Amino acid sequence: MDLKQRRLIINADDLGLSPGVTAGILYAHQYGLVSSTTAMVTTRFSKDCLQEAKHYSHLGIGLHFVLDAGQPLSPSVPSLTDNKNNFLKGKDLIENAKGTDIKEELKRQLELLLSWGIDVTHIDSHHHMHLHIPGALEIVYEVAHHYKLPVRVFTNTTITATVPRTDYFHFNFYGENNLTEEYLINMITNLDEGTSEIMCHPGFLDTWLTKTSSYQQMRMKEVEILVSNRIRKCLDEQNVQLVHYGGI
Repeated sequence: MDLKQRRLIINADDLGLSPGVTAGILYAHQYGLVSSTTAMVTTRFSKDCLQEAKHYSHLGIGLHFVLDAGQPLSPSVPSLTDNKNNFLKGKDLIENAKGTDIKEELKRQLELLLSWGIDVTHIDSHHHMHLHIPGALEIVYEVAHHYKLPVRVFTNTTITATVPRTDYFHFNFYGENNLTEEYLINMITNLDEGTSEIMCHPGFLDTWLTKTSSYQQMRMKEVEILVSNRIRKCLDEQNVQLVHYGGI
């Protein structure tokens, strides 16, 4: 294997979920190895968090497309919402979501992110819903192709559209069992040739996070690991180039 040909994106999901999560992501970028993040634009904190993130010129910022948390930006996407205009969740969302509503909401969220002055690098989604809802991925491809943006997909996802993607996507750096320096070092050491993404969810704990997410203390553990000198040393020794989606 030619180690010079290995590139890695370490993407932190959920920027904008809460001030603490955003602060943790930016800390893990400034002092650690987070090279990319994806932003939620549907929360009360989104705009302020993104204004802060804009100060970090080397941080790639994509859209974390939200379909199953809070409320939509679109005035009427009835197949995605309940009678209180909250997003449906889980099986209800998967079974009811219609393509026209998904496309309308995606364009609303993406256009809002662009209007805030963000040079958007790519699209992924909260809880991977664009990969779980039947037909959603094709819609995301269509919109991404129009805006010339890459899309996060699972490693084994077959793509027919001409939309950029990484060669490999690693989503297991998550949860109590896998959050160790040794686990992340092993992932980096065994990266295949090409461009890989490692998904992560760093953050600092705050009151708003405890009310909106079940994934709490582990976010702080992720920050600790992602700023570890051992991990940076491993990247250097393995000659892995750290990039974001704007570089693929």
